Amino acid sequence: MKNRFLQTTVGTFVALLMLFGYTQFFVLGQESETNDSLEKQTERSQRNIVGAWRTVVTLRSCQTGLPLAPATRGLFTFNEGGTLSEYNSPGPNPAVRSPGHGVWEERRGTRNYSLAFVVNRYDASGGLISTQNVTAALELSESGNSYTTNASFELSDANNNLISTGCATGVGTRFE
Repeated sequence: MKNRFLQTTVGTFVALLMLFGYTQFFVLGQESETNDSLEKQTERSQRNIVGAWRTVVTLRSCQTGLPLAPATRGLFTFNEGGTLSEYNSPGPNPAVRSPGHGVWEERRGTRNYSLAFVVNRYDASGGLISTQNVTAALELSESGNSYTTNASFELSDANNNLISTGCATGVGTRFE
């Protein structure tokens, strides 16, 4: 009886040990989005636009492509899930322009993206004077560390009446 109890206990223990070992082997063989190595996470992030970027934007004539003003520097943050934040100072008083907020979307299977964001503009006393809606096509470089954009915008007054339209190009460099 004692021998039979020992055999059953040892057999159960060995079976559980094998099951546990197999389960661990199976689980460790699986790749997980959240448990990837830092190297794999970095590699994946460099294949898309998620992250922080330094930008240089140039307003251009929509007809000729020639620059209309000196380039300005700004910042973009592309978030997981398709939202974005943007900032680009219009000149000596950054208080007359809000940060931009919007959305982005990847064109599947490519390094191309579309994005749209809105910016509010204010007078010196803080009153809303216009809203700028920007849409752009973005192409990410093969390295994933830079991009180029072609954008168009519509400027509307505080009552949402179209005032003007325009074009711009931009380049971005991943902030690391």
